Amino acid sequence: MLNNNVAVFIDAENIGSQHAKRIFETASNYGDVVIKRVFGDWTKPSILPWKTAIEKYAIIADQQFSFVKGKNSSDISLIIQVMIALFEKNIDTFVLVSGDSDFTRLIQELRERKKTVIGMGSKNSIHSYVNAFSEFIYIDEDQPRQETDKSAKQTQPRPRKSECILPQKQLNLLKEIAENLIDQNGKALYSQLSIMMKNKYSDFIPQNYGCKQFRELMLKVLPHLKEFKEEKEGLQYSLILK
Repeated sequence: MLNNNVAVFIDAENIGSQHAKRIFETASNYGDVVIKRVFGDWTKPSILPWKTAIEKYAIIADQQFSFVKGKNSSDISLIIQVMIALFEKNIDTFVLVSGDSDFTRLIQELRERKKTVIGMGSKNSIHSYVNAFSEFIYIDEDQPRQETDKSAKQTQPRPRKSECILPQKQLNLLKEIAENLIDQNGKALYSQLSIMMKNKYSDFIPQNYGCKQFRELMLKVLPHLKEFKEEKEGLQYSLILK
């Protein structure tokens, strides 16, 4: 991780400057942040609050005028700079801060080239866009986006204390994966559960549930996994059948 080069690209017209501190604190967890760029039409008053963050975090601000009303031309500028970094810089991890699903194909291209791509954005981001990333971190709230049927962009109420913090689909999948691992190995290691769940749901990471570590997340979920209990062996935690 120490030799991992990280590039951060921020869509200023989609993400507010109040998230700058968390963006760069999180990005630094993946390695050395060597590229920091923020994109927007700086003639727009709505994004001028980014000026303070630009100075504080030494971000390069890219200007792209919006010549056509309703078109976000800074998206193209962001894509161009990402591709330059891909082919001309030694970047291992790309961090894209935006909730704009138009970037989905760009993310897919980076991942096809074996790059780690971290997304940060709103919990109302479209599900297919979120799952295009290696990992997706919600920066607007501690609670993750709740899945809906046709209204994916509607904010759902926080679960009551008696309810599981995971959406039902994720809870069902977690149970299924745990059962399969136990059938094969007699136990379901937390490390395996984490990887296999994130392969299906890129937003299945502890931070999105107000947790620092995966075990902390599992302790919140365990009351809803009635047929399982936790086992510790050395430094490893796992689920086993009761």
